[in-house]
Amino acid sequence: MKHPGQTPDTIPSLIPVSRFPLEIGPRIRVVGNYYFNLFLVLGRDKSLLFETGISGMVDTAIAQLESLGVSPDYLVVSHPHADHLTGLPALAERFPKARVVCGSGAPEFAAHPKAQSALVKEDRYMSGELKRRGLPPKRPPLEKSPDLKNAMVVDKNTALDLGGGIRVELMPVRGHSPGSLIAWVPGDRALFCSDAMGFHYPERGFWPLFFTGAKDYLDTIDLIEGLSPACLAPAHQGPIIGEDNVVRAIDESRTATRDIIRKIRKGDQPEDTLIQEMFDTSYRDEFTLYTPDNIMGCTRLLVKRTKELSI
Repeated sequence: MKHPGQTPDTIPSLIPVSRFPLEIGPRIRVVGNYYFNLFLVLGRDKSLLFETGISGMVDTAIAQLESLGVSPDYLVVSHPHADHLTGLPALAERFPKARVVCGSGAPEFAAHPKAQSALVKEDRYMSGELKRRGLPPKRPPLEKSPDLKNAMVVDKNTALDLGGGIRVELMPVRGHSPGSLIAWVPGDRALFCSDAMGFHYPERGFWPLFFTGAKDYLDTIDLIEGLSPACLAPAHQGPIIGEDNVVRAIDESRTATRDIIRKIRKGDQPEDTLIQEMFDTSYRDEFTLYTPDNIMGCTRLLVKRTKELSI
């Protein structure tokens, strides 16, 4: 299922893969590609990679890490959705000494049979989409879903010391997915927010992704705002740099969330019609990296979580 106008040349903000690794701070690099961003933090003694991407781009990320002469000491899974987890097996194989880190609830989510099937299906589809967009994978898609049973599980705010005064603060958050983490690098005022603020359409705002709770999701946006980041780094489509741009992005995310909640609560059309309209609005450009079934299911979740709201 394809919509017109969904080719890379119609996306003005697309960052060519030749520009990666991107430097977004003295100690921070972005590896991967435009669609899947992995964040490397360099300390004096250790390094940390936040996000693990998908199998279809992980070899590109590995090559970029090797070009920097870096073997990460930590591989942090932001949350157990396919586009944030299915690159982990290759990264863990290439960097066997790295400690895998995830949020509380992520191992159980990833181990569920329904989730395992979806992870493999989505990874295959996303890899095919990267090939269509001129970024062919260097390995076949996963045949088996990733395993988090031996990961270090973070269930409260946890600071990882990388040496030289550089630390990364991992923060469990709610609203988007079970086992969600964001990461704060206070020395650089950089916040890796993954999907906690929604799906990032550069220069076009955010699409809300409150799959586990709308109020929790809005609380997470408030938490991010309270940190006053100077750099905001979603997991997709590049970072947002500069205080004014960050303030604007946070406002766009919150406004988009509240607008969707109001639209759903208004209830002036049949639910199936509303869901189809929301799907048609969101399933465009970068979002078509995912299966239509996945995005339709996500749209239904937005309606369900809005109806659960008591505020």
